[in-house]
Amino acid sequence: MGGVSTDAISSKTFEVKDLPQLRFIGEVLDVTGQLGGYNFQWAWASGVACGQAC
Repeated sequence: MGGVSTDAISSKTFEVKDLPQLRFIGEVLDVTGQLGGYNFQWAWASGVACGQAC
């Protein structure tokens, strides 16, 4: 669909596997979900998870 492949990202830290300390979250990642606010939830939740992993 578009965005950064989740295969290239650590699921625990959201770091790019080949470029440590570079992180992608939310809408930048290639994640497909239902419409109706779930994209916002994913953006916020991935941001919190990434922040806690730092």
